[in-house]
Parts: sequence; C-alpha cells; structure tokens
Amino acid sequence: MLWLSRPPWARWIGAGLIVVAALWFELSPAANVEHPFATVDIDPGQLINAGNTEMRHVPSGLLENVEIGQAAGRKIESGEPILASDVRPVEPDVPKGWWVVAASLPRGARTGDHVQVLMLDSGLAAPGIVIAEGSDDPFDSFSGAIAIHPDHASDVAAAAVEGRIAVLLSTG
Repeated sequence: MLWLSRPPWARWIGAGLIVVAALWFELSPAANVEHPFATVDIDPGQLINAGNTEMRHVPSGLLENVEIGQAAGRKIESGEPILASDVRPVEPDVPKGWWVVAASLPRGARTGDHVQVLMLDSGLAAPGIVIAEGSDDPFDSFSGAIAIHPDHASDVAAAAVEGRIAVLLSTG
C-alpha cells in the first residue's frame, strides 16, 4: 500500500528552501561601492579632484578606498582607477625663505606637522614643518626633511650634520 503512505512534506519543503536560497545568492546583485577613476591624464604631483576624476561602481572590497584631494604619486592614465599606491599627501605650504634640513623624524610624524627642532648642545629650539616623511624601510637612508625658519637654519643644519638635534612632535 505504497500509495496510502504520507508524502515526505518536510523533505520537499527543505529542498525547496535550498533551491530558493541558492537562486537568491546566485541572482542577487553584488554589493558595489563608488571609486574614483581618472577622466584625463594626471601628472605626478597634480591634485586629484572632482575635475579630473569620476566615480564609478566597483565590487566592494576590490579596490582600497582612496580619498580625493591628494596628489598623484605617479602618472595616472585616463580611464585608470586611482589606487591607494598612486596617491600621496599634498605638499605643505612652506613659508618663503625657510630652509630644508634632512633629519631623523619621530614615529608618527606626517607631512605638514609642525615640530620643534632642539639643538642638544645649546638647548635652542627652532620651529619647523615636516615636508617629507621618512621611509619605514630599514635599508632606506632617507629619514625625513624639515623646513626651518631662516633665523635658525644654519645652526640647525650644522647640528644635524653632527647628529646633535632632536625633533619634538606635539601629540595634541
């Protein structure tokens, strides 16, 4: 009496739910985010802004988020996505007449930060602005560059050559 047995409703419902879930995952649109793409060729150092970019939809997680308003670190061709490795901070405005001195920077010093350069032998402190960050690469000899007020530039340069300076960075 096979035809009198109860049909397997629970199995049929379970199989139907699995088919519906599979269709939903397969046919649902992927999550997209907007990402900037170059509309014209952008030269190194040129500001990346709304005038030379357009926002396009790309799948979420495909490209690292990039903020507009930074400078191009390399030439970006028209139509290319703007990658995080393609941008660098905009160079800070250095007052006219200030001099640039290479110096070891404390960790956390970023381009545009205002610092005090302390000369260890005389105790004199000179104001400065970080204009280039050093590299985190231990094999890179470049450690950073600071613009120094012209009244103290020669003293700071002489002390820097002899390794007698300390760069102070405000945390607040």
